[in-house]
Amino acid sequence: MIRAVLFDLDGTLIDSTDAIVDSYNHTFDTIGVARPGRQVIIDTIGHPLQNQFSMMTSHDVDECIRIYRAHYTEHSPAKTTLLPGAAETLETFRERGLHQGFATSKKREAAEMLLEHLDVLHYMETRIGPADVAQPKPHPEALEKAMSALGITPAETVFVGDMHFDILAGQAAGVTTLGVATGYASRESLEALQPDGVFDTLLEVRDAVLTHL
Repeated sequence: MIRAVLFDLDGTLIDSTDAIVDSYNHTFDTIGVARPGRQVIIDTIGHPLQNQFSMMTSHDVDECIRIYRAHYTEHSPAKTTLLPGAAETLETFRERGLHQGFATSKKREAAEMLLEHLDVLHYMETRIGPADVAQPKPHPEALEKAMSALGITPAETVFVGDMHFDILAGQAAGVTTLGVATGYASRESLEALQPDGVFDTLLEVRDAVLTHL
C-alpha cells in the first residue's frame, strides 16, 4: 500500500527556469565571463550547483555560488510558479492521508523559501536538499533519508521526478518511480529508463497514484 509520495522540485512541482537562468546570467556578468547561453544553462539543471558552474566556467566556483545564491534568493520568488496541477495534487494527497516530501538538488533553504512563497510548503513533511546528503541524485541517499524520516518502506513510497537523475535515484531506492514530462527531459528519454510510469501532467500522476492506494 502506498503511504507516501516524494517529489523532485524544479520541472516537477515548480517552474523556476527564468529565475535560474537570470541568476546565472547575473553571476557571469558580475565575474566578467561571457554568458553561456540559455539552453546551455538549462541543460545543466538537475546537477548540484557546484557541478553546474564547473561545467560552464573555470572561474572560482565558490565565488560563483555566492553571487548566484544572493541574486536567486532576492529575485527567484517573483519568477517561480507552480506547475499546472501541483496544488491540486498536493492537496488531494493530503486529503487521502499520504505523507509528502521533497528531494531536490536545490539548496533546501531556497526550496523552502519558494514553496512557502507559493503556499505549499506545509504539505512537505520531509525536506531533503544537497547539504543533507553525502551523495546527490542519482544516488538513492536522499530518498532513503526521506523514507527513514517518515518511517516508511520502499514498497510504501512513490517518487516523482522529471529528470534521469530522479528516475535512477528512485529505481536505486527500490520505490515506485514515476516520470513526469513537465520539465527538462523529454517523455521519450524518461520512457527509455523504464520507470514504473511516465505521465504528461501532474494530475495524471495524481490519478495513477490514487488507483494504487
